[in-house]
Parts: sequence; C-alpha cells; structure tokens
Amino acid sequence: MGEPFRVSKSGQAAGRIRELVRRIAVEVFGTTEVEVLIPGFTVFTDQKLDDPLAGVRAALLMRSVAEAQLYDYARSSRAAGRSWDEIGAVLSLPTGGAPVGEAAFDWLVCGRVPDPEREGIRSFRTPSAFWRCSTCGEQVTDDGPFESHPTDNETGHADSCARHRADVAAWVELTGVED
Repeated sequence: MGEPFRVSKSGQAAGRIRELVRRIAVEVFGTTEVEVLIPGFTVFTDQKLDDPLAGVRAALLMRSVAEAQLYDYARSSRAAGRSWDEIGAVLSLPTGGAPVGEAAFDWLVCGRVPDPEREGIRSFRTPSAFWRCSTCGEQVTDDGPFESHPTDNETGHADSCARHRADVAAWVELTGVED
C-alpha cells in the first residue's frame, strides 16, 4: 500500500492564505461565495466568489500588508545580525550579476522591484492568462489588452459567444472599422 498523500507545511500555509483572501473578499469587500460545478463532473463543486473583483481587492490588500511585513522582517533580520546577502538568498532574487544582498536592499529599501530576466535581455514570448469564459464556457487564451481588436487579445471563444461578439461590436463602434 502506498504512502498517504501529504501536503507540505508550506502548502498548508498557502491554502490558509487563499482561504483568508476569500474571507476578506466576503467580509470586507461585500461579495458572497457560491458553489459551482467543476467542469467535467456532475457531483463535485467548488467555492467561487460571485464578484471575483472583490477577490482582486482582497489579494491586493493582502499583498500590501505582506510587503510591509517583508520590509519589517528584513530590518529585524539586519538588527539580529543577518546580512543583506542572507536576506537576498532567502528571497531567491534575480541579480543580473550584482551581489544578491544589493538586489535585496534595492527591492526592500529602495523599492526597485527585481527584474526576473537578465539585465538588458527581454523574452520575445508574451505571457498569457487562461480562463474559462462565463458566457460560452470555452477555454480562452488572454494575451492582454495590448492590441486594438478583441480577437487579437483573446482567442478560444465559441463563434456564438455573446460576450465576445459584444466586445467586437463595441470595437467596431469605437473605431468605425468594419470587422
């Protein structure tokens, strides 16, 4: 018999943080939780926020507080005799060739967020977000709001998707260009 599935302590902590963000979204930002079926199942459900934007607000609040705590704990670590190099090593910062302690100080004290890519080198790959459209139910690839036409930003909607058709119609009205 195999070993039982165990979640690491950091995995448990991450789960508690996700739950706290949901609770803040409900208690502070006024959304409610609803049960939705998990796609592909007929019995299993998941808890979702009826207004996911409240989740964004709650997560932003959590991040702001966490960043303040990060700075406070870095100062306390220095007061306790830890070096900026030790702090930077814990943060696993990209350094672009600079000492990791300098990168940690730059981020936590100077507010210069570390660039995850090497100095001067940018990837040609644009990151994408993936989500299931609540109107047509299809998996959508979202390349961001960088192009003018909605189809250049999102692919994967069903041809009959009312939401996507409305976005395209709004674009045609705004630009005067026929699709």
